[in-house]
Amino acid sequence: MYVGAGGIATASHYGVTIASVELLGIAPVVATMLGFGVGAVVKYWLNYSVAFQSRARHRRAVTRYVVALVSLLGLNTLVFALLQEGMGLHYMLAQAITTILLIPPGYVIHRQWVFR
Repeated sequence: MYVGAGGIATASHYGVTIASVELLGIAPVVATMLGFGVGAVVKYWLNYSVAFQSRARHRRAVTRYVVALVSLLGLNTLVFALLQEGMGLHYMLAQAITTILLIPPGYVIHRQWVFR
C-alpha cells in the first residue's frame, strides 16, 4: 500500500515538475521542490488513511509529517541538485534516481515515527 500511495504521490510530483520546467520555464531544482510539495500533500492523505491506516490524531501526525518532510525535502533537493546540476543528468533521470534513493528512508520514517 505504501508503494501504491507513493506511486500516486510521485506521479503528482513528476507532473508538477515537468509542467513547471517545460511549460513555465522554471529551473529544474525549483521545479522539483514545487513538485515535492504537491506530492507531499497527496502522500499524507494516502499514507494516513490507506497505507498505514493510522489512528494517530491528525495534529500529531501532521506535525511529525512536516518534520519528516523538511528532512526529505532537503535530501531530495540535495541529491537532485548533485545529479542534475553537478553531474549534468537530464532532470527527469536525476529525479527518478532521487526518488528511488529516498524510498527506503521515507518508509522507515513514516512507518516508525509519523504514522505510528
